Amino acid sequence: MKRKPEGFDLPDTVDLPSVNEAEIAVVRLAAEGRIDAREALYFSRMLEHRRRAIGDRTLEEQMNRIEELHKARGKKP
Repeated sequence: MKRKPEGFDLPDTVDLPSVNEAEIAVVRLAAEGRIDAREALYFSRMLEHRRRAIGDRTLEEQMNRIEELHKARGKKP
């Protein structure tokens, strides 16, 4: 018999610290038996994709700031 999914909240994953908090919450949910190992794996994979997206966005923003500084100084990047 398939069990009905339980509702739970994870932190909004807007930055790397919040992704870490969400990962910790997923581990706790699995440890408490509120989600099974497969569900925990799926959530972990989604959070890893989110972590990469945030990392990419952060790197792009840093590169854009460096380019702007170079432009302001009249240098080529």
